[in-house]
Amino acid sequence: MQTLQEEHPEVFSAFLAGYHVLLRSDRFWARLSTDLVIEQTLMRSMKSVGGLTRGRGIGDSLRTQWLLSRSACADMNSAMQEVTGSENTTSG
Repeated sequence: MQTLQEEHPEVFSAFLAGYHVLLRSDRFWARLSTDLVIEQTLMRSMKSVGGLTRGRGIGDSLRTQWLLSRSACADMNSAMQEVTGSENTTSG
């Protein structure tokens, strides 16, 4: 990050323009950093029905298996949205 301006000026200017945050709703102050969005998404899916913390203990192997399966779940979710012509939206 200390040499970002010299080594990657286009990324540096995009960063300063606010392209390091995500909007999860239409509210003006709803911008969140990408790492926070990832954490919130993972925690929500861990605590939901069928998630990691519902009715069973969390061992290292279970946690690893669950985390490694997230990308496959995201791919399936995207494919289903494409097939059905729908998309995930949030109410704002």
